[in-house]
Amino acid sequence: MTVRSMTELDIPAVIKIEHDCFTAEAWSEESFSYRLGKANFISLVAVDEEKVVGYIAASEVLDEQYLDSLAVREDCRGQGVATSLMKAAFDIEKTVYLEVRKSNLPAINLYKKLGFTQYAERSGYYENPTENAILMRNEK
Repeated sequence: MTVRSMTELDIPAVIKIEHDCFTAEAWSEESFSYRLGKANFISLVAVDEEKVVGYIAASEVLDEQYLDSLAVREDCRGQGVATSLMKAAFDIEKTVYLEVRKSNLPAINLYKKLGFTQYAERSGYYENPTENAILMRNEK
């Protein structure tokens, strides 16, 4: 598996993963296309045997970074894809912020393994179904 910059050609596969993972909050093709090549956005894909198996979308503002979206194909989970994407996307010298559904225990456990801790909870942040968001950051 390799991690590389996302291109326009990757977007159909990314959208498929996006819709499989995030039915209620799925991003559009335009959302991903807009971010490509912009200095303050990070858009990477994980590729295995020339197939996109995961992606990460992040943004950077001054000395802070934000995880905007991260997803891995269901049949490729548990193989280190998300960890590889996180490590490739973020500068270890900067603070990274993210929010995650309170019920998404696999993601929360991954983030904890990568050094993130909860610093707040946002009530009713997600819809379909309504759910709280856990706000996390890595400790620098």
